[in-house]
This record gives sequence, C-alpha cells and structure tokens, in this order.
Amino acid sequence: MYKILSLDGGGSWALIQARVLQDIYGDIKGHELLRKFDMVIGNSGGALVLAALCNDMKPSEIIAVFRSEEKRKQIFSRLKVNELSLLSFLRSVFKNLAIGPKYSAAQKRIGLVDVLESYDSERVKQGFLPIVKTPLSQLPKIIGKEDLQIIITGFDYFKERATFFRSNPASKTDKFNKKYYEVTLGDAIHASSNAPVNYFQEYAKVNLECLQPDEQEKKINWYWDGAVAGFNNPVLAGLIEAMTNELQRPLDDFKILSLGTGQKGKTIIVDQKYSTGNPVINDRYEKNKNKYFVLSDDSRQFKLEIGKMAQSILSDPPDSATFIAYSILNRELKNTANLVRINPCITPQLNKNSNEYVLPDAYKNEEDKFKAILQMDMDAVEDEQVDLIVDITNKFITEDLRGPYVPNQFIRGENDADNKLGFGSYKEAKMRWLEIENGTKETWHMISKGSNSL
Repeated sequence: MYKILSLDGGGSWALIQARVLQDIYGDIKGHELLRKFDMVIGNSGGALVLAALCNDMKPSEIIAVFRSEEKRKQIFSRLKVNELSLLSFLRSVFKNLAIGPKYSAAQKRIGLVDVLESYDSERVKQGFLPIVKTPLSQLPKIIGKEDLQIIITGFDYFKERATFFRSNPASKTDKFNKKYYEVTLGDAIHASSNAPVNYFQEYAKVNLECLQPDEQEKKINWYWDGAVAGFNNPVLAGLIEAMTNELQRPLDDFKILSLGTGQKGKTIIVDQKYSTGNPVINDRYEKNKNKYFVLSDDSRQFKLEIGKMAQSILSDPPDSATFIAYSILNRELKNTANLVRINPCITPQLNKNSNEYVLPDAYKNEEDKFKAILQMDMDAVEDEQVDLIVDITNKFITEDLRGPYVPNQFIRGENDADNKLGFGSYKEAKMRWLEIENGTKETWHMISKGSNSL
C-alpha cells in the first residue's frame, strides 16, 4: 500500500483540511499524522497545512492559526500606501473595483516564518534549526519516516512553468534536470502561496542552493502560486510522482486522500439563455434570470474579465485534476477506485417543483449567511469571514445525514444520477477512506442507501 495525501490551495479555507484530518485521525501530533502517508503534496493554503504538520503541530493548533486574526494578518499583510501600485491604489479607493493586489509578498514570508517558528520553540531551545528554516530534504528524517515524499507546488516566474519543490533529491520524475536545488520549507510554502493579480503585489523571492558535490551555486529565483501552473489541486502531480518512483507497484496499491478547500458559487445558467428545443430549460432560465443565486448575464467588461481570470487559476471546477487521477487508477470509471475526494460544496439547489434555484437545505433559514459565503474570497482575513468557514465545516463534518448538511463535491455526476464518481456526503467519503486505508470490506454504499446502522 502506498498512501498519498493531497492538499488543495485555498487560503484561509484550508482550515477545512485541518478539521477533516482531525476528525479522521484525531488530534494527534503532525509527525505522527504524516507518518501515516508515503507522500504528502500541497499547494498554497494546503502547503501551509503541510508545513504546519511538518512543524509537528496538531490539527487543533493548525485550526487555531487560521482562527487567529492576528496570525492571519501576519500572512495576509495589507500593502502600505507607499507600496501600492496604481491598480492597487484605485482598488483601495474604489471598493467595487475588484482588480489589483492587496497584500505584501515580502511581509507574507516574514509572517509565515514567524507564525510557524512560534510553535517550534522547544526545538529551537534545544539548539536545532527551526523546522520552517530547515531544507526539505532533511524533513523526512526529522519526521521519523526517511522515505516520506514531501512535495510543494509552485510556478517559475521566468521559465513560466510548474515547479515542484521535493524532499527527495533522487526523484525519478525529476531525472531530466541535471541539478537538484535545495530549498527550505519556509521558502517553498512562500513560493506556493503567492497568488498573483488580486492578492500579492509581486513574485516570491526564493533562495536556492545546488546540492551537487561539485557545485557551489546559490541563487535567488522568483515564483508565483502553484495554481498558476494548474496545480491548485495537486493530486494528479502527486500520483504521477508516485507512479514514476514506484514502478514495481500495481495501480491498486496507490491509495489517495484528496482534500479540497470548498467549492462554492452561484449556479451558471448563461448558456441556457440560448437553449432551444427544451421547454423545461427555457422555463428555468426565465424563472431564474437576474436573480441573486444565479449567473445569467452574458454582458462583459474588461475589468470583470481580468478578475475572472485571476479567480479561475485558483479553482478547479469541476474537479478535473481528481477526475484525471481517478481515470488513471480506474479506466472503467467505476466508483471503486482507491481515491477519495473530500470537499464541501456550497451552491444553490434546484427546486424541481418550481424549477427555481433556492437556498441549500443547510442554509434554508440563513439567507444572509449564505449570500455572505458566496461573496467571500479565498483570503478571508476578517474574523466574521473565518466564522463562516467554521460554520460550513460544522455543517459538513456531521454523522447525522437525516438533517440538513453541506454536501460533498462529486468528482463527476450528481447526487440523483445513477452514474457518478465520488460521494455526496462527508460521512460516506470518510467511511470509504477508512475502508481503503484499513483494507476492510466496502460498507459506504449502505449509507447512500439510507442505512442508519453505521
């Protein structure tokens, strides 16, 4: 068995991942949790969760970091007046102009290091280098599992392609590069979490050191968030890395737990405006157009296009990376592959009687709260915003499926479809993962059929 933990990017929404890990494994130390896997790969907010686990922090401590406004603002540090570009200045004056960076990349690096180092005081007192300042290649031994693969994704500013910061200098996936450049944990997560356009005002500057015995090269390179390269959900990169380094293993040996940071949004019905030949679709468009819960307007402005592109690189709808990874593991696309996707899905739901999109059951009596969630960005710096993420998580991680709950995102298909991949509730997904991990007989299907015996 070769187990992979994949952690999506998503800023403060990565709090969800810490809560899921806490629920599945208990509030254990980070190193103990990491030793349960053979590979852990993360991007952006997920890379921060990974770094905190490398820092031997419990899930509860990681949650505390995300819930602390002081610590969040150390990482998402607002640009000072003298740091504002023209676009950023205009955004600070005209609040409706949703284009332009808000945060300082340099201050983010300082904040990341300070926050993680504050949880590593005992190690520092003993004379050791803080984990956050430790090179990636040294972390598996410190964690207590020398063959553990740690991967953090980024985007090389100059080469304009994906970069994978690895703990394994001998990775076969990287054999085409003649040099292995060492990077610290802090620099890797700094690169991975540096989202452009609407978030950080400049690239992340990262120190690299060549590890080849006959080389003494040191340099500084520039990076953006791994999402720019299409790896906000890094699960596919993790699977390929595992497959190329574990050639002797059959595909059934790979077991993957992929954790998202929430899929939210209005229902898109723009395409239905031009639909013909289906009166139900035409009726649905007419009843829902211009209403709050849907996107029906096809008019466009340049500023909206730029903002849309900035958002698009950070999302993965409808979960294409997981679908491709799933297809590799199970070419028949049966719902039996050893890959479990856990990601809360917060969207309006269709009332089939009225043909209108309405509040989801979990927010049936909380319209203002649901609207606030739809408006939230991934940075979520303010306390009231993080409280909404906590509320989503509470409604998602539940054992009682008889009442309203936030559903889990399917990899493909929908809850009432006969042909689908994935699981419609957190409980089903968790149960399936525990079965995969423990090699027990499948029982998750009993939940989806309405059994209360579990």
